[in-house]
Amino acid sequence: MKRLLICITAIMFGFFSSCSKKEMITHYERPEWLRGNIWQILEERGNFSHFLDGVERAGFREVLDGKTIATVFAPNNEAFEAYFKTKNISNVGQIPTAELSRLIGYHLIYYAYGKERLFDYQPSGSEGYEIRNAGLYYKHRTRSVDSITVEVDKTDGKRKKVFHKDRFLPVFSQQHFNTKGIDAASNYEYFYGAGSWRGSDGFNVSNAAVEEYAIPADNGYVYVVDEVIEPLNTVYDELANNGNYRDFISLYDKFRTFWYDQASSANYAAVGDSLFIVNHGGLPPIASQWSHNGESGYPDYANLAQLSYRAYNVFAPSNAALQGFFNEYFSPYYNTIYDVDMLPIAMVMYNHVYEGNIVFPSEIGKNPDVKTLFNTPIEFNPSTDVQDKAIASNGVYYGLNKVLVPDLFNSVTGPAFRNPRYKMFMYMLRNTGLHQTLSSQDIEFTLFIPEDETLKSTLVGNSYLFWSEGHPLVFGDEGVMVENDDGVLVPWSARQQEVFLSDHIVYGRINSLAEKKVYRTRNPFTYVYTDNGKVYSSATYNMKDTDIETTNIPGNWFNGLSIEPTVSMMADPRSIKGTIIGAETPNNPLNQYSEFAKLLGRAGLLDVGSALSFLFGNRFLLFAPDNATVLQGLANGVFPEDNAQLATYLRSYFISVPDNSLGDYPFPGFGVEGLWNTAQLTGYQQYRQLEVLDQQTRLALKDTDGTVILVSTDFPQLFSDGAVYKISGLLKR
Repeated sequence: MKRLLICITAIMFGFFSSCSKKEMITHYERPEWLRGNIWQILEERGNFSHFLDGVERAGFREVLDGKTIATVFAPNNEAFEAYFKTKNISNVGQIPTAELSRLIGYHLIYYAYGKERLFDYQPSGSEGYEIRNAGLYYKHRTRSVDSITVEVDKTDGKRKKVFHKDRFLPVFSQQHFNTKGIDAASNYEYFYGAGSWRGSDGFNVSNAAVEEYAIPADNGYVYVVDEVIEPLNTVYDELANNGNYRDFISLYDKFRTFWYDQASSANYAAVGDSLFIVNHGGLPPIASQWSHNGESGYPDYANLAQLSYRAYNVFAPSNAALQGFFNEYFSPYYNTIYDVDMLPIAMVMYNHVYEGNIVFPSEIGKNPDVKTLFNTPIEFNPSTDVQDKAIASNGVYYGLNKVLVPDLFNSVTGPAFRNPRYKMFMYMLRNTGLHQTLSSQDIEFTLFIPEDETLKSTLVGNSYLFWSEGHPLVFGDEGVMVENDDGVLVPWSARQQEVFLSDHIVYGRINSLAEKKVYRTRNPFTYVYTDNGKVYSSATYNMKDTDIETTNIPGNWFNGLSIEPTVSMMADPRSIKGTIIGAETPNNPLNQYSEFAKLLGRAGLLDVGSALSFLFGNRFLLFAPDNATVLQGLANGVFPEDNAQLATYLRSYFISVPDNSLGDYPFPGFGVEGLWNTAQLTGYQQYRQLEVLDQQTRLALKDTDGTVILVSTDFPQLFSDGAVYKISGLLKR
């Protein structure tokens, strides 16, 4: 029985195996519609001999022969013969081998794409379809590449091998223009000439129209195109090869750096060699063939979305335009545009490059995404302001007859970015990003800009400010420095720079120093005072022997005033509790409250290590009676004799800012008033209250019994932990 089962099983297995084999043969038989590999198809057609000759000579036959899958854009013989005429040759054999390889390789893109996939390429496939980007993934990797070159890195004098990656080929589909809501023919023909757009039912491939779409082959697809597709340069090379933009490229190259390409070095370099990608420091890398080089750790070739979508759109001013810009903005301070500091030049460069999808003329001034690094729209007239233009392998360029001037040159920051006397202040503006805040079209400012020598004499903490030029050819190596506790110069932190600068930023225009007025600065609870022709920071107001001389910096700054002070406009870093302890000293800024300080000391509220501890470290207001008022109160027996009772009473002169939810100090006309809790505890979570009144021209206090005490019209003295207001009356016990 067992043997019978084995025999039956064997027979059945043989039967099913035979059937399965026949089904597999049938499944993998070449369908009738397949005509062979790409080489065979083109050879059979007989009208592609020039192209196939070029493929053979350039070493790409195995690509067409089926060793890999590919998409081929094949010009026929007529297209090649027209190309030969433009080059004054008669066959591909007359084209140098390296040049031929670049040319033929540009007609071969990786992977096999049918018409629909090229019409609306989606790097994430159907599962990750992005309707808002339909047709916008427009660039495809070809087999056209330049050989490794050697350049000298001017920053270190070393020779470096530069690796050039495969070129990308632009495919412009009707879907691309539909998604952007712009006319395909007029925008494409803006670059390629009248009558060149023939992609209304499909696409154009760079300069070529498609005559026959997606001919299937064993190893991919063939597209017959009406022109030989010329290999495109990078935007950088296009501009470098046009003498009208010599100055733009020369200025851009001031930031030229070499980025070590670890992956390419591992895959393509000889043993011990290193390969580099040309970069331009913090500027967009317009010399790079690829818009992603693996900088983030993600392999360069794998980031198909960024590689196919992102373009470097360069709006390059001509030599004449840059010279005119130099004459207007820099000629009083520099001899030539090449002498201008690198930072303002960088700001100009940033304003002329947009990294995003390729920009067509109908998008200029209309597509809200097309804006500068400073978030301002890129606007010019494509008909009258453009003198040259070209599509490139990594983007596009528009050659302009004008400079797109960043707002920061005409806002209150203008003097800092134009005049090298304010170099340190300029770099701090950039390091903190405040140059963008201060270029607002919606807010007016008064900006105090100290010159470098003033800043170098400024003491911050325990150190003066220093300037380090760093490597003169390396942008970003310079900076503002301070001494640490060991006497070593270290970079001043961006946060500390922001706080420092914010003391110099006043909201609103200070049109007159004669008017007695208080201005808010960008730092909370920090103000600038003006009175009788003088201006005060909180630090200088507290030092009566220090005057700030000011000079209005001439210029039509569109959002305010720029003023040069002879002293940095710093907030007083001292605290009230640390200062009032020594109030008896004649030159102490709180000397006029020394009698009040004595009472605080007698009550145990200024004990070492616990001065004013009842405020728990909060910012506070102190309404302090002056010496004459305190002495009169002592004579009248207002102050309790018992020290504990005195401590309780004195707390009523203090108001905690956060406990009363104050966002501003009270000043006449500010509207900051109300019934506020003092620091005097009267019961469980109950505090004595004091009403502060804004009488527009001065402040007043209303005590619990309705008595009104006027606050002095003198400005309050501001410290790091609060404000001291002078009063000439005493609160009820």
